Amino acid sequence: MNYKRVVQILSIVFLVGLVINTTYYRYHPNQMTLDPTRLSVINEATHEIALFDKESDKGVEIINKMYGPYTEYILNHNILLSTPTVAEFTLPQFEHNDIAYILREHPSLRYNLWRHESPDVILLGSSIFFCDFNREAFFKRHAQEYLLDFTTGNNTPYVARYFMQYADSLKLSFKPGTIVLYGMNRVEMLEDYKDKDSHQYVKDVIEGKGIDKSIGNILASALRLPELRHDVTTSLKNKYDETFRGKNIYRKEVDEKYLVDENAFADYMRSIAPTTSVKSTFAKERIQEIALLNNYLAEKGCKLVVLNLPQSLYNDIALNTEGKSYFETEMKKLSSLYIDCVDASDFKSYNISQLDYIWPVNIFDPEHLNVKGAKRFTESLMNNLLDSLLFQQTILN
Repeated sequence: MNYKRVVQILSIVFLVGLVINTTYYRYHPNQMTLDPTRLSVINEATHEIALFDKESDKGVEIINKMYGPYTEYILNHNILLSTPTVAEFTLPQFEHNDIAYILREHPSLRYNLWRHESPDVILLGSSIFFCDFNREAFFKRHAQEYLLDFTTGNNTPYVARYFMQYADSLKLSFKPGTIVLYGMNRVEMLEDYKDKDSHQYVKDVIEGKGIDKSIGNILASALRLPELRHDVTTSLKNKYDETFRGKNIYRKEVDEKYLVDENAFADYMRSIAPTTSVKSTFAKERIQEIALLNNYLAEKGCKLVVLNLPQSLYNDIALNTEGKSYFETEMKKLSSLYIDCVDASDFKSYNISQLDYIWPVNIFDPEHLNVKGAKRFTESLMNNLLDSLLFQQTILN
C-alpha cells in the first residue's frame, strides 16, 4: 500500500469520526454543550444533560416553575438563560413528571430580569441554600412575587456583597423593603475557605469577560470536540479518584442501603466524614463583611436576614463545629452587629425538627437536600418566616 493511499484512508477515517462525534453529541449533550439561549437541565438520577428551547412546552413549564412572574418577559426577550461555560453557578432543583432535575443558569440572567422588574425577594448563599430553597414551591404560593436567586456554589460573604453592589453599578433599583435571605453555610465563614478573589470566573462571566470567541474555538465547538475531550478526561479522572482517592460524595446519590433508617444514615456519614482537631470559628474579617453587606442593603431600604440552615452530621464532623450549639454561639457575633439571624434548622414551636429535613428520604448527598426535602424546607420557611416578611413588605409598600 503506497503512502498516498494510507493518507486517503486515514483522512476518510478521520472525517467519518468527526461526523460520528458531531452527530452523537447533538443528541447526547454534556456539560461542554453550550447554547446559552436554551435551557440546560441535568437529570439528577442519570446525570444526563438536556437542552430545551424556551418556547417548547417543557421549556415554558420549566420557566414558569423557576421564574414565576418573570416568565412572560423571558419568553418575549432574547436573553441568555444557561451557563456559557463548563462551570456551574446556580443549580436549583425542580420536578417534572416526578423526576428531579437541576437547572444550569447563566449568572447574568438575574440582572437582566432585574432590569425588567426589581425583586421582592433576593436569595444569597451557597449550594446548600440553592438545594434547600425550592422556587417551585415558592411561586406556587406566591405567584405574583418577584424572586431572584443569587446563590452560587462555594459562596463567600465577599462574592455575596459583590452581587449586590454590581446591581447598583448597573443602576438597578431596589424596592423598599426588599427581603434578602442569606442562607449561610458555616464553612464559608471560616478563614481558610476561599479568598476574596476565589470567584473571579463568576464575575468575568457576569461582566461578559473570559469567553473564548476565537475561530479555532468556534470550529472546535461546531465539531463537538470539547464534549469529547470532557467525557474522556472526566472518565479518566473519575477512575483515578476511585482507585487512589476514594469516591467523591458530592452531588452523588447516597446508596439506598444507607437510607433504611436514621441510624443507618448517621452511621454512614460518620464513616465517610473527614475528621480534624482544628477548632472552627467564624473569621472576624468575614463577620465584618456580612456587617458591610447589611449596612449596604439597609441604605437601599432592604432587610437582610441570615438563616442558619439545616446542615448534616457530615458537615458537623468535617468542620469540627460541635453541631448546632457552635453555630448559635457564632451567630451572636452577627446579632451583636444588629443583623437579623434566624435559626431555620428547625422550628420547634411548630413541632418541626431538623430531622424533618435531613432524614434520609429528603437528602441527595451528605450535604444537600433533594427536591422533596427542599420543598418541605421551603414550605416550613414560608410558614414560619417568609410569609410574614412578605406581609410586612406589602404593608410597607
